[in-house]
Amino acid sequence: MRIGGGNLVTHLHGAPSAQIYAALRGVGAPLGRMDSYGWRTLDRKPTPMDFDAAMREAHERGVTPIILLEYEGSYQFLEPPQPIGSYEDWYAAGVAYAKRFRPGGDWAKANHVTGWGVTVFTAINEPDVQATIPRDAYRRALEGLADGVHSVDRELKVVPGGFATCNSHGDATLRGYGPAIAPLLEDGRLDGVDLHTYYNFRWFPLTKGRRFSAQSCFDRVKKAMGLTRDVNFYATEYNISKSEGWARPETAAKLFLTAFWDEMAVVGANGRPATIFAMPWNLGDTGTIEGPSYAMAAAADPWRPEPRAIVLRNVIRLAGSMHFTSIDQQKGLLTLDGPDGRLLVWHNLDGWTDAPGSAWTVVPPPWAVAAELWGWDGLRKSVSVTGGEHRFTALRQGETYMVFLPRPEP
Repeated sequence: MRIGGGNLVTHLHGAPSAQIYAALRGVGAPLGRMDSYGWRTLDRKPTPMDFDAAMREAHERGVTPIILLEYEGSYQFLEPPQPIGSYEDWYAAGVAYAKRFRPGGDWAKANHVTGWGVTVFTAINEPDVQATIPRDAYRRALEGLADGVHSVDRELKVVPGGFATCNSHGDATLRGYGPAIAPLLEDGRLDGVDLHTYYNFRWFPLTKGRRFSAQSCFDRVKKAMGLTRDVNFYATEYNISKSEGWARPETAAKLFLTAFWDEMAVVGANGRPATIFAMPWNLGDTGTIEGPSYAMAAAADPWRPEPRAIVLRNVIRLAGSMHFTSIDQQKGLLTLDGPDGRLLVWHNLDGWTDAPGSAWTVVPPPWAVAAELWGWDGLRKSVSVTGGEHRFTALRQGETYMVFLPRPEP
């Protein structure tokens, strides 16, 4: 339940949502960001029933939505102007959307649905790009949304829509929007920070070390906010840009495996896993929407994965039911356990491990009898392992490797 994609639109039923649903099903991801630009009237009254058809489709297709209430800073300059609104406006929206779409809410009761609904509500995607919304008004909007949602159910989570400028401009203040909401993160009304990470050959090259990582931005953003509370990490958009020095599909796919584990293994100040979910962008696109850089579909109808999406599908099949038991960022080693076995991950890249090289020695657990070496291109080798460590050799630097140790059947 930590992987998904977007966007699930609310203004149309069926196409174009059919393509993103096919992509989510194709890789095995159960979450979807459901966004709307039309979630309230011009006088800022919430219209939650506009989501009903999209919610019904998501339920039918087995995808759990993450709701995004969108607002662009340019709206205030329209005729007539559409200001962001007051604390009270956003409080009313929080109440309306939480009451209707939380598990056991009004929509679930009306549709005889149990055990399913929205538990994470977000608002205002990438305010730091246009940077035209007054910071105080932005803070009051999120404060109102959070208070409204929590008045319905304290267990629901509210998160600001994703920020872009730590990634795009190295700005840990997120053009001032981060410190503006720091009090809401400190007191727990906001559960965490959503950072968009587009790894780029020129502007954000993960091949040059962990300085260009989701973890690095997360740490620097929290420091700029002055937080003392350990908040959670969210990522509603990330991907490897298939361009310039990474233009070959195989290169982008190789680096996507590193990016995936960077996003999934973000830790808090306490060293524990902090990632709630991470969603690559754009699983459903063939390149017709935003060009080929982030398009993860090789064909649309039927949906067919391009190499980065195949990497995602392979990892979900290997680790989809696993949880982290160890994250050692100095060594670049991750350990996960699950009902089907254990997964070891090694970032064999300069700046991601203190000892890059051509060999990796693993120590299997006593119950292991076999080990599978996986790379970005799938299974590379299967070996028997009994009674001690095993050394995988002839490995190439500059990529991430995985070793899967299946549990023997009883």
